[in-house]
Formats: sequence, structure tokens, C-alpha cells
Amino acid sequence: MTRIKNDRLFAAKMSNRQDVLAAINELLDDPDYWGEVLPPPPKAEQPPPAPAPLPQPRPPKVGTIIQRSDHVTRRKMAMLMTVPPPPPSRRARRTTATEPTAGASTSTAEQQPQLLLPAGPLPPPPIRVQIEPGVVVDVPHFCVHVARKYKARTPQGRWVLRFSRTGQLRYHRKIN
Repeated sequence: MTRIKNDRLFAAKMSNRQDVLAAINELLDDPDYWGEVLPPPPKAEQPPPAPAPLPQPRPPKVGTIIQRSDHVTRRKMAMLMTVPPPPPSRRARRTTATEPTAGASTSTAEQQPQLLLPAGPLPPPPIRVQIEPGVVVDVPHFCVHVARKYKARTPQGRWVLRFSRTGQLRYHRKIN
């Protein structure tokens, strides 16, 4: 109701600049006007309560297996925290050869033979290549037949060698 009254007053007093300013001041001073125009201020809400603390974990049931990583971690930590044993002492070098005593027998039947490990196939031998007259280089088999290139170092200098499919030297160049 007061708003309609204020609007009529505002329209009636709009004749000059001072009347406009007076009407604005009158509206600003009216406490009921602001209550109608502006929404009421929001009420201060209480912050939400803190969540309840989590309950303590229950002890495991009988027969429950604890994760392996816990055991391993504990064991590893214990191992790392212990002081390592001192390194084994070295035997002193024998300076004189000891003669076997006459009473001791050293028959081959009593001694155990050394274990022989199976040896794999040996790599093929290197291939001798003559780069220039008087300059001969040993080139690995792999470089001649598979990679087909090789960088050789000789007293005469460094060389780049390239080979054909058949293993023949097809290109050589001296590197500065």
C-alpha cells in the first residue's frame, strides 16, 4: 500500500530536478519501501555438523589370512635394519710350495674329478680383409655377413667398410 502511495508522490513531484532528488531521498528514507522491494536477507545457516568419526576396525576373524605383502614388508624391513655380517676373511697367499708327506696317499681314485661344464658352440672366427695393399684388418663374422658394415681402426687411420651379400668388400673409405 505504501508503495502505491510513494509511486503517486513520485509522479506528482517529477516537475523539476530538485523535486526528483527530493522524491528519491524520500523513497530511500522509507523503511517499508525497502522491505517490499528487496527480498529478505538469507538467514545465516548453521554449518553442517562434522561427520561422525569412523568406528575402529574390527579384529579379523579366526582363520583370516593377512595379506602377503604385509608379511613380506615386515620381513624385508627387519632384514634391512640388521647390521650385515663382516665379510669373510681371505686366506693368506702361500709363498712356499708344501711337499706332500710320505704317509699321505694321493691316488686319483680318491680325488673327485672337476666338473666339466658343457661349452656352447664357438663364434665363427674373424675374417681377414685387405682394405688397401699393406692394410689388413680382422673383421668379425657378424659384421661381414649380417650387419654388412664395420668401422675399423688401424695405425694408418680409421676406415668405414661395407660388404656385399656374399661377404665381399664393396666399399671402403678413410675417415679423417
